[in-house]
Parts: sequence; structure tokens; C-alpha cells
Amino acid sequence: MKTISFGAFVALSLSVLIGEPQGLPQQPTDSNSRGPIRFTVAPNTSSHIAMMTLPKATCVVHAANDSGAEHSIKAFADDDGMIHFHVTPSAESEQVAHFAVDCTAAHQFVTFDLELRPNSVPTDDMPAPVAEVRAQQATDVIRPALSNAEAISLSGDELLKRGYPVRPDAGQAPGAFATWLKAVTKPSRFVNPRQVERPEVHAGPATFTGGLMNAPVGNGGNGTGSTTTLINSSNWSGFVLENPGVTYDLVAGEWYVPAARAEWNAHVYSNLWIGLDGWGTNSVGYWDLWQAGTDSDVQNILLAWNFTTYDAWTFFLQPGVGGVLSNFTVEPGDEIFSEVWVADAGSSPSLSGLFAIALLEDLTRGESTLVYQCRGSVRNGECTNVNQTQILGLSADWILERPEVSGKLPDLANYQSAHMYDAVAQQSNGAWMAYNGNGAVNDQFIMYNSADLMSGAYADSSTEIGFEWYNFH
Repeated sequence: MKTISFGAFVALSLSVLIGEPQGLPQQPTDSNSRGPIRFTVAPNTSSHIAMMTLPKATCVVHAANDSGAEHSIKAFADDDGMIHFHVTPSAESEQVAHFAVDCTAAHQFVTFDLELRPNSVPTDDMPAPVAEVRAQQATDVIRPALSNAEAISLSGDELLKRGYPVRPDAGQAPGAFATWLKAVTKPSRFVNPRQVERPEVHAGPATFTGGLMNAPVGNGGNGTGSTTTLINSSNWSGFVLENPGVTYDLVAGEWYVPAARAEWNAHVYSNLWIGLDGWGTNSVGYWDLWQAGTDSDVQNILLAWNFTTYDAWTFFLQPGVGGVLSNFTVEPGDEIFSEVWVADAGSSPSLSGLFAIALLEDLTRGESTLVYQCRGSVRNGECTNVNQTQILGLSADWILERPEVSGKLPDLANYQSAHMYDAVAQQSNGAWMAYNGNGAVNDQFIMYNSADLMSGAYADSSTEIGFEWYNFH
């Protein structure tokens, strides 16, 4: 086991930027000797399946007799080859359903047979899936727990150099500080932030379909007020902090990954994320969006089966770089703390910094990762400001979105309800502001498909946002 060092972050992130050579897959490797993977899964219940496949593979799960893209779902293997997905059968039966998992990695292409029996009573030859228990390994890099005294006394730059998240101000952002303190006073396994591109799926800037109504609103009864503009959008629901004359160099938030459901014979999506920019009065600022979050994709297969994947991801809109963090496992119900900011390596947030940086911390699993995305060109392994994408920091965002898929907006996964906590941002002058705090000027996005309400976002307090699902489309 290794303790963490700041140099590891930069080396790992630059390896992600430069990428790894990918060869063409060979013909399928014979998998008959393995035999099928067989489980009994309870009806009307989400069962978590963890499968060992190929290291760093991209896998496609589909019915054994139907490999069409419109009836399949992707799962991304970690560096060891483990993939994760959830299955939910709609009815009990003794009949076994046959699926295939096609995995491609570098020079290999392997198909794994998967047989599932939708029943409440497992059998000896078809047991229930066993919960994955990961044993600590000698190669693990552990970020050690800080004492309360260390957490408070260490300088901001020293915390960052040691791989800890940016410390919120205890007086101006007490909720975010309490969550941050919970994170840094426990050991956390650092996860290599290897990213896998999903060119057909990406988040994006808000689309405007109507609204613009100014309305002073209360903050969940806490006695302060803000000015809110109500905006209808076809892809966003949530809040955007956008005070005139103010720029932001960091945004923070916490959420529990919501479970997702689909409708029959459909593939549905939802993303929950925080970000900088993507909306604003400046036409350039509209496009410089840096974001990090979690997603839920659900594919209905054979009408009676829902397959769901949950992933963490980052995306930098203007250069179009980012993707799924395949080593960072997330599951529904996991508590996620995240910060995104701009800075030089190991330095406090500043919009002039070389890197767009994202931290994702799974407080439930005790794992964390840091993504350093160079805003300019990488020369000889070093990030430079050549051809640098400007991040203006005009807005701070807390959003639930249906991402664009192959150039179109898909149906929205039924996430039921979700909450974003500790929704605060650091201004470029160092002050912290709640998204709906006293004096805040914000935009409240409601997702519509024409006249049909799909997803709403509501101010529960000055730092908490409630999201409600209404319709798939």
C-alpha cells in the first residue's frame, strides 16, 4: 500500500490526456471453455452484477439473439477487467433468459454468455449474485486521513499538493465545510482517473425554450432572499448562479446517486452534475463548460428486462474532451462529493490556471479521483497555455440533464427524485456564495418537451436543490 503524493496526480492525468494506443480487435477469442455466467435475480428488484471481463474493455450487453445497438447497453471495465451493471426483471418465471456480453480491449474481442433466471428462490446451479467485496491490494494508493487539527491548520495550497479537495470556508459555506471535513478525516483510496470516450453521448450547454420571468423567492424559510429567473429548457433542470459582475473559479456539490428506471422497449438517460459556465449572457461563456458528475443509463431488453449502468464522468465542452471514469465505480445510493475548479497544479483556484480540475469523492465506498484536464496543448508531457480554452467563470451550475445522444435528445430516465446538497461556489475574490443565498442572482431551469413537463428543480434551502421526475418525454 502506498500513501498518496501530488506528483502521481499530474502523471496520471497527463497519461489520460495523451491517451493510450488502441489496436484493432482481432477475431473473437473462444469463450466456450468458460461456460455461461448464471444467476437467479429477484423480480421487480434491481440486482447488481459484477463481471470479470477484459482489462480496460468496452463491453456491450444485449439479448443473445439481438445485437442491435438500439437494444443494447455499454459497460466499461476498470483496469482489472471488472464491469458493473444492474438488472431488473419485471415478472417471476422459471424460464432462463439468455444474454451476451461482447467486450473489446486493445487486441482482443471476447463474448461472455450470461444466463439469468427471474425468480425469488435461487438454485445451486443459478445462485443469486454475490456482492463484490474488494480486498485491499499492495498497489493501492491511499490518501491518509487528516486529524481535525490538521484539516483546519494546513494551508489551502498544502492541502491541494497532498491531494485533498479545496477547503470551503467554514463560516460562509458551513454545510460544504462539514462534508469536506468528513471526507478528509477518513482514508480514501485514490482511483486512477482513466477516461473512456463516449462520442455518441455527451452533456452540453442549456437549450432555451422559453421563460425569463424574474421572481424574488424565499430560501426554504431561512429568512433570506434571492432573485430568480425561471427558464424552460429541453435538456436542463436545476439552478445556475449568475450574479452580474461576479466570476466563479470553483463550484461544489454533494448528492446521492439516484436509482433509475426505463419504459418498455426504450433506452433512457439522465446525468446529475456540477459545472462552470455553459450558460450566461456572454456568447463565448455559453460554450466554455467544464463539468463533472454521475449518469444513469437504462436499456429495456426483451421487454421484461431493464439493464442499468451507473458511471462517473467529466467533460470539457469547448475542446470536446472527457468521458467515463471507468475505474471509479458508483452505485445507486452512493454519497458523492464533488468540486470542479480552475488552477495551476497544486495551487488555489484561479481562472488563469493551466488546468480544469475535477474531484469526485465517493464517501460511501471510500474512494476518490482527481482529473487534471489541460486547457491548452500538451507539449513533451507538460501542460502549456498554447491554444488554451478560456474558462470565463460567468456561471456556476447544479444540473440534472438528459444528455445528447447521437445528435438527438433521448427520453429522460425515471430518477424519481434527487437532491443536490452543499450547492456553493467560490467567487474569484475568494468569497463563497450559496446558489440561493442572500443576494444571489440565479436561473431556475425546468425541463420541458414542448408542453410536457419532464423534470423540475426546486429550492429546498439556500444550499439544497430538490429534483423531481415527471415524464420520460
